[in-house]
Amino acid sequence: MHRMQFLGITSAEEETYRHLLRHPGSSVDEIVAAPWHPRGTGAAVVGRLKALGAVVEGDGALWPEKPELVVGRLAERLLTELHTITRGLAQIYPMVLSLQDEAAAGSRPEEVDTPPPDGRSVERITDPAALRARVEALALGARHEVLVGGLCEESEHRPPWVTASLCLRMLDRGVTVRLLVWRSALAGPAVVAHLRRLADAGARVRVLPASDGPMVVHDGRTVLVPVVPSDIGRGAFVTGEPGMVSMVVNHFERLWADAGEFEDG
Repeated sequence: MHRMQFLGITSAEEETYRHLLRHPGSSVDEIVAAPWHPRGTGAAVVGRLKALGAVVEGDGALWPEKPELVVGRLAERLLTELHTITRGLAQIYPMVLSLQDEAAAGSRPEEVDTPPPDGRSVERITDPAALRARVEALALGARHEVLVGGLCEESEHRPPWVTASLCLRMLDRGVTVRLLVWRSALAGPAVVAHLRRLADAGARVRVLPASDGPMVVHDGRTVLVPVVPSDIGRGAFVTGEPGMVSMVVNHFERLWADAGEFEDG
């Protein structure tokens, strides 16, 4: 028998739903007292099935919703939860590094940027000049595909992770560039002009309705994510650690699948 637990319901909830498919219109009291419920949990099971839209109650009886509707609702609920989890996973390594910094705070007089020691696969760069140099080196070294979440404009106050000019140089070398932008950024005419140039040069551009943390992946091997997700001016983590790279790439692909095509109008 195909079980429904992977959709997020318990064995008792599934047994109740299957029973109602065989015996629609069973009384609430009968179902609550059913022997397959752990002692005292029957009412909670019925309540959750009602909340999930799997059963409806009327005149003291329970009726099952159609299986295709129930499974569709449960699957949609599960996908929403997985999407939320995936978005959260993109912050795991910044969180780990933040906690490591807390642990090391008592052993160093102040925070300074240093190359990662042997065995440490995540580098933290907060110096603007060093970050700019690293960003340009990674862009120049890209050979296959660069994934960009958020297009950063040039500024004297914050080093860009990727700019329209860097993207154009990569495109000229035959590098594939996929760019995700947040819809709020399209309010700026300069940003729209940059995106139009990139699209005309061969970049694939899609738009998300809501903002997300910026990210850049070079050739599926090196990732940049922000030290502080809400402020790229605070620096970036740079890593080639396979687990981190895979996690960010998967997150990008999920966002890419949900995004709409760029229309400059």
